[in-house]
Amino acid sequence: MKRIAAITLPAVLLLSACGGGGGSGPAPVNPQPSSAVVQVNLGDDPADRLLAASMTVNSLTFTNASGASVSVLSAPRSMEMLQSMGTVTPLAVANVPQGTYTSATMTFGEATVTYVDPATGQVLQKIVNGPMTASFPLNPALAVGSAPMVVNLDMNMGASVVIDANGNVTLSPSMTAAKNPLGNGSSHPEDGGIHGMVGMVSGTSGGQFTLAMMQGMSGLSLMTNANTQFHGMSGMGMMTGNMLVSFDASLQPDGTWMATRVQSRMGAGGAMSAGMVTEVSGNPPTQLVIAMQNGIGNGMAATSLAGTTTVNIDESTQFSIDGGSVDLTDLPFTPYFDRASLSKGQRIEAFSTGQMMQGGGMNGMRGGTTLAAVAIQLGEQGLRGTVANYSRSGQRASFTLTLPADSAFAKLTGAAAVTVYQQPSTQLRALSTVANGNSVVVRGLLFLDNGIFRLVADRVVGS
Repeated sequence: MKRIAAITLPAVLLLSACGGGGGSGPAPVNPQPSSAVVQVNLGDDPADRLLAASMTVNSLTFTNASGASVSVLSAPRSMEMLQSMGTVTPLAVANVPQGTYTSATMTFGEATVTYVDPATGQVLQKIVNGPMTASFPLNPALAVGSAPMVVNLDMNMGASVVIDANGNVTLSPSMTAAKNPLGNGSSHPEDGGIHGMVGMVSGTSGGQFTLAMMQGMSGLSLMTNANTQFHGMSGMGMMTGNMLVSFDASLQPDGTWMATRVQSRMGAGGAMSAGMVTEVSGNPPTQLVIAMQNGIGNGMAATSLAGTTTVNIDESTQFSIDGGSVDLTDLPFTPYFDRASLSKGQRIEAFSTGQMMQGGGMNGMRGGTTLAAVAIQLGEQGLRGTVANYSRSGQRASFTLTLPADSAFAKLTGAAAVTVYQQPSTQLRALSTVANGNSVVVRGLLFLDNGIFRLVADRVVGS
């Protein structure tokens, strides 16, 4: 089968403190003598019952000890939270005046929550009306000088979303914050890197290209240089309007973005939808349903987030693995992903050469779409659980990840645990070692191997 080696992560939202959301892309955020470039990321502390949660972020402000506030977002933006499980998504890049900021406030509009009913196993959807506000301390205080920095915001979805016995859903955003220095050239999202995001080309000029994003701004400009790696194309000369591409990039000290890797994904007129598989029909499968966490392309809209996509497949659909940052070598099993091993609970990216059609929402859900998949790729996902049976052999290790009783994955698949493989390149975040009893989020590639779920870890995050 033809391999489509590509990487997908959520779309980026990039604004200057005074910038807009339209046009051919945001201008670079150039630091001023009395300010610094600050990148703000948004992540998710998992809510195990949830499959998708889309929110409108209306505003974000930092406030200093004297009560003066600085706006970081200038216009509402849509975000899906569950895609960030085990990582963070860039939310804003702003030119922030020097000073010490002690608190932050975020306001949200309407939210869409898709979850698994623990009693019936049915996938349900609820709309939560806004507005909602989260005010939280910056502790330690955010001291902005002249050096660029990264602020990582975390929304505790488990504490934020409450689903009662009658199926009533309430959402009260619970937020925390941490800061890092800008890791110039780093691919780690918490250090200011962008890894595997996807967008649609809206323009090119010399060594620069502009992307349209579904979750985020209407345009994002990226620079390229001699070190930029192109895959599926020889260079900028092959880039065309409305082409879907994934990219890695690093934020430079002057507020510009440098693309380090660009991968062609689909030609003009195509579309992509990504999320966790909730239904599989046919043997071999002819149709599946995903809870949509991301998408881009012809026919896509932000209102489709946290809805469902019905994906039609046949014998011509190509299957591949997103192995861009996950080490799949020297494993005690053969990692494979095809039509026969496709399973509920896996996160996939489905591609169509044509327009995504509106309609197809399951159980009357809002935001339903349908596409005919020419390609399906296994993408990274996060699962939370408790470490057991930890065993190390050389630089490699394995353990059992015991899942919470209310885990949406467990309800969909019937699996109470998955086997995790920790490779030499696996990142450890918020913990120095992995040990039995640790509560962790593991992000990586999930395979169904002879009826056993095996998760090869890109990163393990203490929770």
